[in-house]
Amino acid sequence: MSPPGMVRVRHFEFLCRSHEIEPTVERFRAFYQLIRNMGFYSFGNRGSAKKILLNPPKIFHDWKQKLFFIREEVLPIAMIFHAPNVIEKEELPILKGGAWYLKLTATPNRIFGENVLVVAQMSD
Repeated sequence: MSPPGMVRVRHFEFLCRSHEIEPTVERFRAFYQLIRNMGFYSFGNRGSAKKILLNPPKIFHDWKQKLFFIREEVLPIAMIFHAPNVIEKEELPILKGGAWYLKLTATPNRIFGENVLVVAQMSD
């Protein structure tokens, strides 16, 4: 997964925990969809959902230059690194009237600093 995709996962987790909502895959999928861009996987905003992260960080603009690959023969299992198929846009019903959805979308927010993540017990 790309670093920008991981930011969305961690931000979603923090937002849920700050509202005392259990972060689940189903709830995450209400806001984001798996995307593939130039062979890399990430998460993009789901078109019909309200955005919960308005300003993703721009610090990852050069992450691809720092990426490294591991040779297949050193892995103990067979893995497919680049799936040849395009990821289809997924139509997913979103429970926009659900209490958890309304709490998470009440105030779209930004990336939080390290000190906030420490308080939320998501960092050391």
